[in-house]
Amino acid sequence: MPTPILRLPERKTSHKVTFANWNRTVECKSHTNLRELAIENDIDLYNGMSRFFNCEGHGLCGTCTVEVVPQEGATVKRAREKLRFLLLKGNLRLACQMEVTGDIQVTKHAGLKGNKGYQAVLSRGEVVRLYREEEQTLDQIARRFQCPVPKVVNILEKEGVEMRRPGSAA
Repeated sequence: MPTPILRLPERKTSHKVTFANWNRTVECKSHTNLRELAIENDIDLYNGMSRFFNCEGHGLCGTCTVEVVPQEGATVKRAREKLRFLLLKGNLRLACQMEVTGDIQVTKHAGLKGNKGYQAVLSRGEVVRLYREEEQTLDQIARRFQCPVPKVVNILEKEGVEMRRPGSAA
């Protein structure tokens, strides 16, 4: 008797990128470079003189810094972005070093680098959920939100979450 072949769910082949400052939404294929997508659609990701003086997508200058929400819609940070940990806090990314893997919203902030006025916001509910339900460690949560471990501990204490002891099963 032949075995029936079940259909696998189709993968999404295109994603919507909303450029908030420009009030535009653009569709692109999966793993499209964000900087190249912006250039193709006449969206200028550079502030001030950085329009004329930048590294042209090599990840050296940091002037294409944008806020990307949600982070799940982008590739993970690579080495060049990780080296810029002081500049790229929270949801800030280098447009030239990331690829689109889901629907995202892109926001450019003020300043030459595009990070002036940005505040990394930690969702208290998300931190508690990750700690309680997914049983992630403090280090894992801190790495995910790119913040110090004591800040995560502070949030959990304020929310009344009982802390697990390191190495305990519970």
